[in-house]
Amino acid sequence: MSDVRFLFVVGEAPSATVIDSQVVDPVVAVAREGVHFELLFLADPRPWLAQRAFFAQRRQQITARTGSAVRVVPVPQKHRRLGEELSVAILARELARTRARRLVVHGRTDFTAYCASRVARRRGGRLRYLYDARGDVDGELRFGAALAGLSPERTERAVQRKLAHRQAAIDGAAHVLCVSTVLRDKLVARHGLDPARSSVVPCVADAEKFGLDEQQRRAVRRELGVEHRFVVVYPGRFGVWHYNEETFALVRALMDADPSVFFLVLTPDLDAARALAAKTLPEGRFEIRSVPHADVSRHLRAADLGVLLRAPDPTNEVACPTKFAEYVMTGLPVLISAGIGDCSAFVAKHDAGAVLATPDAAAAIAAVTRLRHEPDATRRARIAAVGQGLSRQRYAREMAALYRRVAEAP
Repeated sequence: MSDVRFLFVVGEAPSATVIDSQVVDPVVAVAREGVHFELLFLADPRPWLAQRAFFAQRRQQITARTGSAVRVVPVPQKHRRLGEELSVAILARELARTRARRLVVHGRTDFTAYCASRVARRRGGRLRYLYDARGDVDGELRFGAALAGLSPERTERAVQRKLAHRQAAIDGAAHVLCVSTVLRDKLVARHGLDPARSSVVPCVADAEKFGLDEQQRRAVRRELGVEHRFVVVYPGRFGVWHYNEETFALVRALMDADPSVFFLVLTPDLDAARALAAKTLPEGRFEIRSVPHADVSRHLRAADLGVLLRAPDPTNEVACPTKFAEYVMTGLPVLISAGIGDCSAFVAKHDAGAVLATPDAAAAIAAVTRLRHEPDATRRARIAAVGQGLSRQRYAREMAALYRRVAEAP
């Protein structure tokens, strides 16, 4: 499609982990299906300026992986009028320098899709965009405003402005992508989204990285010294969006009930994890380490149970954590909170772990006891088989076909 240019626009800096799994990996996957994206990051200036060397290295890494042009543009005050106008001008410039018949933009999150909608309105169809909706914008904003101590009046003004941006993003989009059915249904009810103009595209994982490998499982378990342990794993960050204290307390209850339980934590937030472990877990029953994203899969294969506990709030109600696909594709049963996007329903439907209404120790112990009645290898194979429905390769084929339809529509 030499007469079409594809541009993936991200409203943040190219940091690691999430950008790798939710931006770079999908771009690489659809390129294998014949659709080649360039990447544009609209970064906050302060971290970009403070870590110029790091982001220069990240840009080189992403270029090497995608084989595409990668630009990082600092945009001050992105979520105020100045930042919006600058971002719209940047996208308008991208369209102006496009010699192809059409520019197709994948706008990740509300901000980039809203900016694309403004350019699309002015340019008479040369720019078409897909709006990649990632979460519940007003729920997240209200949560953040409460943490920051903002007044109800100021919070409400900000929420209404965000909702107006989301409405504009939906109205002008050629197609809307939602990370969960729950999120799609909210957009249908609140913004009048036509379901036929939308697709549910969950956070997925690469089938070439995440899958069964019994030989590697045994090798990593020997490396960790956990050959005869029941290994519970948590790969992720520590912070306000995560249920870290509840997770550690639940794992401690599992340890008290079963001396074979061992906790493996994979996180870049080593200090926070170690501090929480020191006051919660017994010595010798856990390992905390930071590993590159490329090494996460081998550590998951060494485990027996993944934990995915979240607070019951509007943000998590529509969420689709990437680690969920990584867990089930590796054959791990998941101990998951109720009401996490489509993930909790997936676990219940496929008996791929246990859904906890609350982080209750007794319920968790009973669930793990039930799971362990099934032979380990049988359980892993069964869960990995249904988990392959969340493979990046499957969704890459569908997304490549969608991008082509958007590009070629009259």
